[in-house]
Amino acid sequence: MSGRSPRPAPLMRPAGAARGTGALASAWLGGAMIALLTGATAVAILLAVGLVAGFAAAVSGAIALRRASVTSVATATVATSGDELAWVVRAVAPRPVHAVLAIDGGIVAAGWLADGRTLLLGSAPSRGVHDEVTVTWSTAGRLGLLWWRRRMHLAIESLSVGPAPADRPAPAVRAEDDRDGTLATGVRPGHDEIDGVRQWRDGDEVTAVHWPSTLRSGEFIVRQRRHDRDERWVVTATTGTGDPDGEAARVRRSLDDCMSRGADVSVRLDDRAPIELGSAAAVVQWCAAFEPTQRDTTRPPWWRRDLLRPAVEPDDRLSARARWAVALGSITPLVMLLQPLGYGSVHVAVVVSAVAAGALVTARPESASKLRRQLLGLLAGVLVGVVLVDVSAITGVMTAMRFLMPQLLVALCVVQGFECVERRSARVALSCSALLTAYAAGVRVDPGLGVWLLLAIAGLAVAAQAITAPDRRPRTPQADDVPIRRPAHPMRSAGVRVVSIAVGVAAVVGLLAVVPVPRGPAQLNLPSWLDERRPVGTQGELADITGSPLLGGPLQGSGRRSGAGAGGYPGFSPTMDTSLRGDLGDEVVMRVRAPSPAFWRGQTFTDFDGRTWHVDLDNSSLSDGPDHHIPPAEGDLPFDGEPEFIQTFYLAVDMPNIVFGADRPVRVLLDAPVRSREDGSLRADVVLPAGSAYTVLSHQSNATAVGLRAEGDVARYTVPAKHLALPESFTERTRALGQRLAVGSPSTYDTIQVIDGWLAGNVTYNLDAPVPPAGTDAVDQFLFESRQGFCEQIASATAMMLRSLGIPARIATGYVPSERDEVAGVWISRARDAHAWVEVWFPDYGWVSFDPTASVPLSGEIPTSSIGGELVRAFVAAVSAHLADIVVALIGLAVAVLLVRLVSRSWRRHRRGRWGVLQDRFVTAAVARGAPPTAPNATLAEVFSGARAPAVARTLDESAFAPAWQDDDERYALALEAINELERIP
Repeated sequence: MSGRSPRPAPLMRPAGAARGTGALASAWLGGAMIALLTGATAVAILLAVGLVAGFAAAVSGAIALRRASVTSVATATVATSGDELAWVVRAVAPRPVHAVLAIDGGIVAAGWLADGRTLLLGSAPSRGVHDEVTVTWSTAGRLGLLWWRRRMHLAIESLSVGPAPADRPAPAVRAEDDRDGTLATGVRPGHDEIDGVRQWRDGDEVTAVHWPSTLRSGEFIVRQRRHDRDERWVVTATTGTGDPDGEAARVRRSLDDCMSRGADVSVRLDDRAPIELGSAAAVVQWCAAFEPTQRDTTRPPWWRRDLLRPAVEPDDRLSARARWAVALGSITPLVMLLQPLGYGSVHVAVVVSAVAAGALVTARPESASKLRRQLLGLLAGVLVGVVLVDVSAITGVMTAMRFLMPQLLVALCVVQGFECVERRSARVALSCSALLTAYAAGVRVDPGLGVWLLLAIAGLAVAAQAITAPDRRPRTPQADDVPIRRPAHPMRSAGVRVVSIAVGVAAVVGLLAVVPVPRGPAQLNLPSWLDERRPVGTQGELADITGSPLLGGPLQGSGRRSGAGAGGYPGFSPTMDTSLRGDLGDEVVMRVRAPSPAFWRGQTFTDFDGRTWHVDLDNSSLSDGPDHHIPPAEGDLPFDGEPEFIQTFYLAVDMPNIVFGADRPVRVLLDAPVRSREDGSLRADVVLPAGSAYTVLSHQSNATAVGLRAEGDVARYTVPAKHLALPESFTERTRALGQRLAVGSPSTYDTIQVIDGWLAGNVTYNLDAPVPPAGTDAVDQFLFESRQGFCEQIASATAMMLRSLGIPARIATGYVPSERDEVAGVWISRARDAHAWVEVWFPDYGWVSFDPTASVPLSGEIPTSSIGGELVRAFVAAVSAHLADIVVALIGLAVAVLLVRLVSRSWRRHRRGRWGVLQDRFVTAAVARGAPPTAPNATLAEVFSGARAPAVARTLDESAFAPAWQDDDERYALALEAINELERIP
């Protein structure tokens, strides 16, 4: 039964992809399309995770296969072709691998191999004498997507496989007896015929009466039997028939028939002398060796091969555990998508119930027929569609992308759940869930996106592993088996998983380090929607969140004005009093998906009376949209080769009809009429409620400090007088300050920098600055009296000093980004980020924004950033901000791990007993010195020097197997001392 040593194993080769892998690849391509349509950073992160997971799936299979090997194969020595045959395979397999045994191109056994000895029930090969078996073992790692295989030929003890007996026997004749002449035969030879040998008395099979001699002599002749049989038959085998297998089968039929009658058998090959066959095994061996058949095992050319190749995955069965894992893995993407679309708990409960129903039906596929499952799935999909789809909300392509496409994806995911009865369909269901995750990552911008994305990825990974989990057949114990006892290493396994996850995260970040932050959707058609339409009361005028005219508000307290939503900021009204500051809080107002920060401009002010700024009463052009092309504004200069700057605004609160965007907008995607004013500001004919979204395409000016400094003094250019106008209240000391600060500045840009620097060093930013007295110039009071103020005073002072120097300037109001969500790829603006800044006109760049209090770089100096770089910076910032908490958490985790180890060790000692613990320590010490982990104790002892190891091995075997074993403290102490000594041996 033992096999000979194996030959060197060949190189590993990829065997192919598992069932359903194509669906996962298609889902990745669908995610790539979503990334192009939305420009979402989260989708790019998800795609990177998919790439790394696919690479890990391929590599993990190769690593697992490299660590596995088949050492020997053994089976019986005699068999009949096609009969059931047991094959014993010894393998080194830290993880189960699937093996296929083949002889002469035919598969004789297949199954999963565990570490050690595995019994595979298979069949005998074709007729012949075989001393070699081809073993192909394969695995695909934990994710099970790409299978790798290794093939080698192993020598086995000669296996003689005879043919099954044929229906027609070969010629057979009875041989002549040397003593008594020709012997007759009957149904019961030696018993029922008169001319034969009968037993002397019942139960005596040795002593018998020889009737021919008895009749001739007239007295009983009793003989002692010297042979098992008393007759001999000779079967003739003919060579050269052209059908050696058939001839061997006919010969075996005759030989078996003769032996069944209790006769000796011989076989004559053509005219040669008969060969006596003394046993049934000898008959099979002779038939197996008769005219060996040369079978062609070479592979046919590729054009003759079967195009429908069998699947490389050995098993397509889906366990109930894996089915529920797929269902749980799909729930997170479903909820992740439904939440931002405005669906409540009732809608989510209906969808989750439909998913659970699909899992309940398919976890036991035998309980429902295929037609019944399909009908139930169709009914569940229709129910989900009716609950989720609002036909009245679909008014065009854009609304269909939001109110129809995701709902259909959810319904498809539910329907596919009723098809999950095999691994292929389960992976298709996972691909639907992955596509839903990508879609949700493209439309979500809330702060919980990172957590949802992590949960979705973890659920998909767990489900993928559950689908791939092999059917680990229990090992069939044999009489000569030595139980294998290997110590468990849960902490080592957990450490390997932690390291693997860390390496995977590092690989994702490294891949994203070369992926730039998306500049926006490839096609400017997503996203844009209005959750509610509230028309404004007047055409082209500012309106508050109710649609009423926005006229400003009265003073309250110490110069602070309250208001609802963004309307509480005085810069979003026809007038802006520099002595007012809105009652603004930390509420998130908007999230903007854009590759870099910018001033999100809402309005511009040109006319200043010394205290209040006024919006120009200029003309505006109307565009019905939803795709609005914006004409150039006054002072904007077109340039060739300007980069497109795409911003998508997601409104978190109700906003007025102001359309915010970076300067120099050229295109707006908003499903409402939009009015473009001459100063570049945009206003919609509807209020923009919370939950709405729109996209703005701007052309940045590529302004840099070097370029602006090269413009020199722009005061020499002729510009409209309104951009240089000073109020009557403008004071000479303000003019003198501006002139003094400009002395020695070679350019307007340098003058602006000097003014900003002086303001930063001589005034204090204070939201509760005192109100200027009536009849005074607000700028003069700010610069020379109070020296306290906020962005409105700072911007106004800068603009007035620049105008006094002949430099065209105006005020702009809007929002500045204060935070960055690196996962969602959005800039966050809160109510307190409402801001006012100064815009200066340059002849080669148009209007350029400046502000000493906002960290927004010049448009031409924005550094190129990558997704991976942003994630690393965010991680470093988070660690730096919460370093103390992280240290405390790590200490707590270490203490928890230590307690778990102590408890598990105590439990293991209690469960294994003290001798079992000694056995584990002995195996661990031997394995550390190169012993195979599945070897018996006697073999493990050979890796140690000295005489104590064999004695310890014998003692441990006795403690486990000796029937008369009695535990003894003195014996245990001696074994413990010996093992302590063995563990110290280097």
